[in-house]
Amino acid sequence: MIAYNLQPIAVRGLTGIGNYTLEAARRLIDEASELHAFDFFGRNGAAAILEENLNMNLSGYDLHIVRSLPLSVYIRMGNLGKAMPYSTLTNSKADLTVFFNYLTPGGLKGKNMITIYDLVSERFPETMQGRNRRLLQGHLKDSASRASSILTISEFSKSEIIDVLGVPEEKIFVGPCGVDTKFYTPGEGFETQINRKFNLERYILYVGTLEPRKNIRTLVEAFSKISDKYPDVKLVLAGGLGWQPEATLKAIEESKAKDRIIRTGYITNEEKRDLLRNAQFFVFPSIYEGFGMPVTEAMACGTDAVVSESSSLIEISAGLVPLIAPKNSDLWAEAMEEKINGKADDRKKQQLIDHARSYTWDKTAEAARSAIKHAYML
Repeated sequence: MIAYNLQPIAVRGLTGIGNYTLEAARRLIDEASELHAFDFFGRNGAAAILEENLNMNLSGYDLHIVRSLPLSVYIRMGNLGKAMPYSTLTNSKADLTVFFNYLTPGGLKGKNMITIYDLVSERFPETMQGRNRRLLQGHLKDSASRASSILTISEFSKSEIIDVLGVPEEKIFVGPCGVDTKFYTPGEGFETQINRKFNLERYILYVGTLEPRKNIRTLVEAFSKISDKYPDVKLVLAGGLGWQPEATLKAIEESKAKDRIIRTGYITNEEKRDLLRNAQFFVFPSIYEGFGMPVTEAMACGTDAVVSESSSLIEISAGLVPLIAPKNSDLWAEAMEEKINGKADDRKKQQLIDHARSYTWDKTAEAARSAIKHAYML
């Protein structure tokens, strides 16, 4: 029997890991599976949230909710957790447990599959919130060594896991993030609600949180350098504030083009799609990514892009968009100016759409099944 720890989707407001977990879980779980989540004292209503996110009635499923302590606390206990075995806490009879968020608790016995999205905690620890950084640095290597198999999201992340954590290649399986190309498609017309809300016509778009790893300061500097030449163009930063946004907010406030730098705050998927469809082009200056879903979502909408020459972004861009050194604002300014002055290219647009279509959640689930099969065979 397989147990799926669904903690990343036992919350509202799903992030990248939550969305990956959701799409994989929808394709993997069945009524023969155990489903696990931690909900300390039942404060979060995890069972109802799981049903809501999965859009499923779980009454016929073997759902196990742990109310005695939070999962993060259990993981931090490390080897002390062996005093409270995971199988006892969850009342589990599974012989393999699947985790979608990096780490397994020390009290876990038996076969398991974990999901490692990136190694930013090792490569760029200064860009992470201290609590999360310490949790990963303290437990990831042990979790990886104890894992029967590992699922990751790009060939780049696979190479990172091998190089940094010393994991044998044969137990790592790549299941890239999928793109819902029925949802993220080119659209007709410009007058959408979010465009009216922010008075947008010509704009450059970034989608993601505002935090150090996303390197928004370089983007703001580059836009400021060309803003006088293109007074009708705005820079739209779509997404909420992440960890330590102060330096980014200061760069925006001090920019001579601050009146044309639009912060939308949190947006819905529908709003994100509308912004992607109508942008002049998309920009993604991130320093480090395990995948980079906004890039493939932009491509699915037929929207051209400029992205960082870094990490997995080289892989997923597939030579279809310019790659720019992350911290070089002069080169970013040149690339942005070239795109502003460029002409529409229907052939290029179709290439972007076709490439995005190659990333499917069914392929993600297929890779997960291969990882599960490998774990069972050990």
